[in-house]
Amino acid sequence: MPLHGAARLPQLVRFPTYSVPCNARPRQNPDFQAKSSSFLKSAPRHDKLRGYLDLPNASGNTSDSAMVPLERAKPEDIFEEPRKVMGVALNGESDMRTLNTSLVLGASGAAGVIMAFAVLQVLLPQVYQRACKRKSKDDGDATEDYHLQVPSGMRWLDFLWKVWNTTPDDEVRLAGLDGWSLLEFVRLNLRIMSILGPFMLAVLLPLHFVASRESHNTLDFLSRLDIGNLPRNSWMLWFHAAVVWFVVTISAWQIKLAHDGFTERRYQWLATLPRPRSTTVMVRNIPPMYRSDSALKEYFDTVFSEESMHTVERAYVIRRTGRLPKLVQQLRAARYEAAVVSNRLNQARQEGNSDDRGMEMELEKHRLAIGNLRSRVAREQAAIEAAAQGPRPDQKVGSSSGFVTFTTILSQRLASREQCTRDVQAFRMFMAPDSNDVLYENLAEDDINASSWKWLGRLALVAVFLFWIPIVVAISGWTTLSSIQGTVPIVKKFVDAHPAIGNLLSGVLATATLKMFMAFLPNVLHAIITTTSHLKAGSVEQLKLQQWSAAFLLLFVVLVTSLGRGLTITFIIIMQEPAKIISLLAASLPSASHFYFNYVILGWLVLPLDLLRTGNLAKWFFYRKVCAFEEEEAKEYSEPEDVAYYGLGSRMARSVLMASIFFLFASCSPLIFVFTWVYFFLAQFVYGYLLLFCESKKPDTGGIFWVQAMDQLFIVLAIYVMLMVGVLRALTQEDIWLGPPAASLASLLVLYMARREVNNLAFETLPLEEVVKAFHESKDRSEYVNMYIQPECDPMLVDE
Repeated sequence: MPLHGAARLPQLVRFPTYSVPCNARPRQNPDFQAKSSSFLKSAPRHDKLRGYLDLPNASGNTSDSAMVPLERAKPEDIFEEPRKVMGVALNGESDMRTLNTSLVLGASGAAGVIMAFAVLQVLLPQVYQRACKRKSKDDGDATEDYHLQVPSGMRWLDFLWKVWNTTPDDEVRLAGLDGWSLLEFVRLNLRIMSILGPFMLAVLLPLHFVASRESHNTLDFLSRLDIGNLPRNSWMLWFHAAVVWFVVTISAWQIKLAHDGFTERRYQWLATLPRPRSTTVMVRNIPPMYRSDSALKEYFDTVFSEESMHTVERAYVIRRTGRLPKLVQQLRAARYEAAVVSNRLNQARQEGNSDDRGMEMELEKHRLAIGNLRSRVAREQAAIEAAAQGPRPDQKVGSSSGFVTFTTILSQRLASREQCTRDVQAFRMFMAPDSNDVLYENLAEDDINASSWKWLGRLALVAVFLFWIPIVVAISGWTTLSSIQGTVPIVKKFVDAHPAIGNLLSGVLATATLKMFMAFLPNVLHAIITTTSHLKAGSVEQLKLQQWSAAFLLLFVVLVTSLGRGLTITFIIIMQEPAKIISLLAASLPSASHFYFNYVILGWLVLPLDLLRTGNLAKWFFYRKVCAFEEEEAKEYSEPEDVAYYGLGSRMARSVLMASIFFLFASCSPLIFVFTWVYFFLAQFVYGYLLLFCESKKPDTGGIFWVQAMDQLFIVLAIYVMLMVGVLRALTQEDIWLGPPAASLASLLVLYMARREVNNLAFETLPLEEVVKAFHESKDRSEYVNMYIQPECDPMLVDE
């Protein structure tokens, strides 16, 4: 049975008759079962291997047991080891061979993908380049993307020139402060690694290697570079405690500097917000008597206006539009079908095909349907507007949410900080999101109904965490080779005739479905969030996705080795004895460090695949070739990319995951620095090109993704400190807390102080002096972007 807890931890590193370094390897069983994984890792899997070392059996010898394939494993064995389900392999003697294979696969694969992208972005600029606005004399608001116009001399290398010659100001202009936040987070990790990495490689690696030569154990090369070779109660433990302080201090210092820079850019972003967003507040819980445009405007005019001037420019109550959205959807579908038929008809005429009478009749049919739908939409819009504009609110149309646009920034600031009535829940005011990002359908819901859905969504998200392992085991059971053979007899005959192929399929199918399900995880979480959360804007959904995805990846990818018998049981154990989290981390996480070497190297290949934009490319070819659309029209229909996997929330969560792998293994396996540095170097290029020059600019939250990522990074650093406390405690004489463990634990003080300084910097709203400055500067600005109006209520729909 597996051993857990602080009481048994000393047995993992000390025998009654002799002392063995933590990373000593048990005798390997030559006839082990290799398990296929996504990065082609093949390593022994030991049921009794815990921490750094297996325990001796009754005869004093180490007992090795091969990893049983998932389809033949007992359920109780699987649930005792969640890492087995997730495919996390413990360190073994064949890790060096696997690492070499992964390096060849990752490096060559990344190079091949980038070369393919270099060709595609030249051949198909409609898919891989963002439309460029050229600044004209008559268009003062248009901005020119000058980097798209500067060649490097080699057309297929222009994308490299664009990325490396873009300034942070250009990043904010082209991708918004949210896009800059992701790029700056990548650069922050590169800066931290560039400071810590050389020290780790030059000092810790030789230190571990020398310690391994003093231990009389047969170790593979990678294991000689790990912390488990340190002798017990050695001066080297004090050195490692100092390294913990060094890592925490440098990281906290860099985070503080980066957050100072973010705060400055946040203030600049707030001060230059275009109208009407800069002068608008979102109002929730509007009392029933004010749920019309005129009634809401009159109320705020009365409360906030002086006798000689009106402060409120416009008020808009979100409408309950009934069947109007469905009619608008039908109108757009009819226009799309008419466009397809029209393009095919034009193509047939160009090719000299005289048999086009049928297409002409079909096109005329669609045009009649469009005319009918336009009339119905216009009538519905007129009825809704009449009810929403009248002095007496129509309770069937007017909702409890709306937008109030003031004439000045100062008036908006005053209104947003005031309590209008004695009821603190009435007229709740918030900063308005981007007008193109508002989810009007969610805002039309009353808070009571929305709260019920929010609780249901939270329960669904918690259920995904709690039942993830059983779900994965169940899905894997349906897709095993034995179950497929029982369902499809022809497969059984084929496998019986070709045993070698059967063995290959058995290993691949055991993990293929798991990896596919992991790839769809962002879509699962996004579906739950969008269905149940009823958030006010799409960017807020991405923030929620970042929060839950980062938590899931950190738990089930990195900390899965510490879950013991499962998430629920481990959580109960930690609640009963919180100190056990330290021993759980130290007894399991460092023993899987080589797995994460390969995991990060696999990221070298997976990350550049984003550049190929396979989904958008397939859609563009469909609309261009099948529907016969023009190139620009096909591009419009093929955008945007999948917001669940390629959105800022998922990308930031994956970046946090890679940063956590570096920090957690920085002291235990310093070689991780090389692999994570290369990953973030590639990420700076991949995300830099996609966000700035390829994908359409997204609505901006003003860098809230950055704030959430900083919170997550502080949590990761705290876990790193607790991990090192547990490791040093296990290597300290008599397993005491005093000495190196206590010295390492004290570094949490640095994290606490840095976290407090970061929190003390206000970023949500401009300081009053900055508001006054922005007020005076805004008098000279004439920019005015889209108004706050529901898409289905826009009269332009009928005129298109």
